[in-house]
Amino acid sequence: MKLKALSLLILFGAGNAYGITLSDAVKTAIEKNNLIRAKREEVKEKFYDYKMAKAKLLPSVNLFSEYNKTTDPPYAVMNRMEVKKLDMFNTNFNDPGKSQLFKTGLEVKLPIWMGGKLRSAVSLAKKEVKVSKEDLRKNENEVIYSVVKAYYSVLTAKAFVETAELAVRDARKHVKDAEVVYRSGLGLKSDVLRAKVYLEQMEENLVKAKSNYEVALRALKVSMGEFPKGEINVDGDLTYREYDFDLDDLIRTALKERPEIKEMELRLSQTEDLEKMAKGNFLPQIGAFGQVFSADDTAPWNKENSSWAVGVRASLNLFSGGEKFYNLRKSRIERLKVKEYREQVKKGIAFQVSKAYYDFLSAKKRVELARSAIKSAQETLRIVEKRYKNGLATITELLDTQTALNSARSNYVSALSNYRQAVAKVYYETGILRSRYSELTE
Repeated sequence: MKLKALSLLILFGAGNAYGITLSDAVKTAIEKNNLIRAKREEVKEKFYDYKMAKAKLLPSVNLFSEYNKTTDPPYAVMNRMEVKKLDMFNTNFNDPGKSQLFKTGLEVKLPIWMGGKLRSAVSLAKKEVKVSKEDLRKNENEVIYSVVKAYYSVLTAKAFVETAELAVRDARKHVKDAEVVYRSGLGLKSDVLRAKVYLEQMEENLVKAKSNYEVALRALKVSMGEFPKGEINVDGDLTYREYDFDLDDLIRTALKERPEIKEMELRLSQTEDLEKMAKGNFLPQIGAFGQVFSADDTAPWNKENSSWAVGVRASLNLFSGGEKFYNLRKSRIERLKVKEYREQVKKGIAFQVSKAYYDFLSAKKRVELARSAIKSAQETLRIVEKRYKNGLATITELLDTQTALNSARSNYVSALSNYRQAVAKVYYETGILRSRYSELTE
């Protein structure tokens, strides 16, 4: 009936069978959560985009085979020249007749200078890989936070079971007290019946609390990326630990650690690559090429003649209807836009951290008030019990006082749960939950 009894069950916890810890739950979620697994594949996808961008810097080698048949004089003459069968004296160049050509060879192309666009594309793709990793980290933080909340929901449900068991224990005591008072002639038979009804109500509440506990366990399994079936047990109890934070430090840490900030910084850096690519359209493009082939006019892969060619090609676009200028302006506008988004993200994060901080302060104060309320309710019950045993209080007053104590215990569990989850929320909004979540169950 004293605070010490509740402390043994809630504050310090009773002995538990071995079960999963918060660290176990988080590791399982990171491994099995479908969203996380999809995001990991997305990182791989972006990595191969980066590899493809780098590959464009290297030469391309193509094996080719072609066939043509024509009566067009220039091409008909060239087909015969390719296989060294052009009769300069007996050929009518205006009407040489039909001819065909099989041509097989190897072709190599090498970009020497594309206005810097290829290098910028590689840089853009490399940063996109980093962006996808930050997005993965953001989703991992969200999954970890959902696991932490589900884990605390289990501990909270478990504590509610313990408070319900205390309520049943106290109700049984009241039944015995009512029977003693009735036998002594100071009470009524209806007092005993009323106490038994109250006991049945507390037992019903205990059944509901146990059911809620089982549901919370299944919800934890889902948050871990598993199906909500099979037995599971959780190691730990809902306990109090002192935490203190400084809001300015939290905001500074969040602006440094939150993946959203790092992602926006990368996006801003990518706009520089986009601008370089847009500027590259104004510069010349230079490439080298080489070709070796064999030709025949009867069948493919035969070798009537073989030739080779190498060369360098340079081009510079002089006019494209203003498209290059518009593209350059668009890239600069993109940079300004991303800057504004980045500042908005920073403000939003600062607000989220501030809200989490003040929610934490409120939750901490509620724990103190709830603890004090339990002491008051226990003392009130002690006095009313003594008065009832002496015939100075009714069974209604006794049970109402017991109900107030039960409510105070439940309020304390709720306050303690909100406090621990408020701490987790501070860690989450600050961007340090992944590295510090293990502290939440110490």
